[in-house]
Amino acid sequence: MASVPHIDLAQIVGRRAAAEYTRSASGIAPVDTTHHEEEPEIFRPGAFAPETAIDEQIGDLERWAEANLARSRNEKLRFWVLRGLAVTGALFAAVMANRGSAQVTICASVLAALCVAIDAAWPSDSFRNVHQRAVYDLRELQNTLKLRWDKVRLAHPDPAAPQRTAHALALLDQVQSKREEIGKYLGSAEASPGIKR
Repeated sequence: MASVPHIDLAQIVGRRAAAEYTRSASGIAPVDTTHHEEEPEIFRPGAFAPETAIDEQIGDLERWAEANLARSRNEKLRFWVLRGLAVTGALFAAVMANRGSAQVTICASVLAALCVAIDAAWPSDSFRNVHQRAVYDLRELQNTLKLRWDKVRLAHPDPAAPQRTAHALALLDQVQSKREEIGKYLGSAEASPGIKR
């Protein structure tokens, strides 16, 4: 699981700009720079590319969601294969016991018992639910990030505007905290499978 490095808004934008950055209900209130023209520009050209950083985050969130989808599909497949083999083995053992074939009955019974034992030792219900929740949360985070970044681009059409960088840094901090939250519940579910918290 890739983690996003922490970016301190105060270090990059400057302590005064970070303190004055106030978010509206939409999360994209611009930084008021009208009375700070005399301060030197902090951003060097090419030092931070907001477009690239946001696009990389969206792509990384998509890869994480796809990995969780694949794990959920694998868990579901394993669940049905083991349960299906257990039921088939039990039915086959019952039919063969009726026909007097003891060796086939024993083999089918052993197969059914083995599948039930593996399924009991490797529970999948909690995994499947937590991976589905992670996919939902990651896709919601992607959509929120894309929507807020589109609002920033509309509010600040100039790609070199410092406000765009400030907004991008704030969005990246929000993404980091949400990713940590998702990583925590995924990690706690996988550390102790089958135990409800």
